[in-house]
Amino acid sequence: DLILKAQYPNGGWPQYYPLRKGYYSRITFNDAAMVRLMELVEEIASAPEYAFVDAAHRAAAKSAFDKGVECILDCQIRVNGKLTVWCAQHDEQDLSPRPARSYELASLSGGESADILRLLMRLDNPSPRVIEAITAGVTWYENSRVEGIRIQWTDGKLKALADPNAPPLWGRFYDLETGKPFFCDRDGVPKYDFNLIDQERSTGYAWYGRWGEDVFRDYGKWKKRWQHLLVGDAAAF
Repeated sequence: DLILKAQYPNGGWPQYYPLRKGYYSRITFNDAAMVRLMELVEEIASAPEYAFVDAAHRAAAKSAFDKGVECILDCQIRVNGKLTVWCAQHDEQDLSPRPARSYELASLSGGESADILRLLMRLDNPSPRVIEAITAGVTWYENSRVEGIRIQWTDGKLKALADPNAPPLWGRFYDLETGKPFFCDRDGVPKYDFNLIDQERSTGYAWYGRWGEDVFRDYGKWKKRWQHLLVGDAAAF
């Protein structure tokens, strides 16, 4: 009941409920918060393990999940008219990308967006809008990989080092205008070189990850399953 009550009319969930002032009230994809809630209500609605739940609550859980999907689709960010991915937090009113902690600026999230896409790829009978969202998101991951660097400890500090043989990485945050990965200390000033941030933040946050690999793996399975529904760019990619 608390989870159902906490959901906004637009389908999003805040980080905390009852609501708190500040970024806690934003629609929160950070750390997969909303995705995990959606996985829970989906299971309550349909999984045999939740057969003990009464029909009214199971129907409400199904409705909450469907509204969550619509919120995800409504939040997907367009840059120069093209769908991309998501921010870690979105405004609970107008759905725009919003910041959270001082080093978590409004951005395109290479971390949180992977969980969102993988959730969408688990939907049965994806609608044309879901197909478009998935195709656009996977395309963004394809175009946003960071190659030629390795993150490792050197001289007592975590650094980004040139390595042409390193596997591709993805930044946690990408600039909304330039599309470049950026990093922040607690002063909230974006830096575009990982080696320029303080050790406290370089070691205290996941600035780079291999999230795109999970996206590509799931996309390969998804495309094979739904090939008969794909047309145009979706079929070609």
